[in-house]
Amino acid sequence: MGQMPMDETPVHTDSPAAIRMSVVVLCALVAVSTLPWLWMALGRFGGFAWGLFGFELIVLIGCVMTALVCLGSVRVGGALPLAIACLAGTLLVDAVFALHVDARNLIGSNHPDVQPWVNRMLLFRLGVIGLLTLIATLDVYRRDARSWGLMLRAAAFLIPVIACIAWIRLRGVPTVTTPDGELSPLKMVLVMVGGLLLGILFSAGGHFLIRSYEIAVPEKTGKTPA
Repeated sequence: MGQMPMDETPVHTDSPAAIRMSVVVLCALVAVSTLPWLWMALGRFGGFAWGLFGFELIVLIGCVMTALVCLGSVRVGGALPLAIACLAGTLLVDAVFALHVDARNLIGSNHPDVQPWVNRMLLFRLGVIGLLTLIATLDVYRRDARSWGLMLRAAAFLIPVIACIAWIRLRGVPTVTTPDGELSPLKMVLVMVGGLLLGILFSAGGHFLIRSYEIAVPEKTGKTPA
């Protein structure tokens, strides 16, 4: 009774201390960064800034809750990467609507001493989002070595897509007209085929990328958590 079946391989989902403490440090830094914006939202911009205050408060609460998860005060089993991803998503929403939209509109040209800090805070928050995403990914990938192979397959499909998008950004969308301004059937076919190939590459790359995360989830693999 209580013994693990012999045909099931244990999946170690307890996150290492280095991962948990790294997230705690990032949570502390972001939580501290919300305090000046919360204070300024109370009346620094000529009234109570509901949007800025509300989003920054949500970020503060999210940082506290994620830190408690990492410290073991709130238990989520093997779902720490998901908790980290939720915090990263919260920061992304805050960066767009609270800082880029609300704070920038409130500050305008009336507070030149505060205006440079909007871009600085945006860069800081985006950097934290990148680090949290990396940490969550490493915490998932360490559970099953097959995740790395799937990630490499995803990169093989997605890198050409990213390269084509970058080329289009630099050169513009390919035209389907001749130098005389008339439609070129050959160019139209090439553009359609190229778009179809990019769609196939993107779909395949996205599939392998999603599988690289799913494969380490015990419910998906049928393995028993240790």
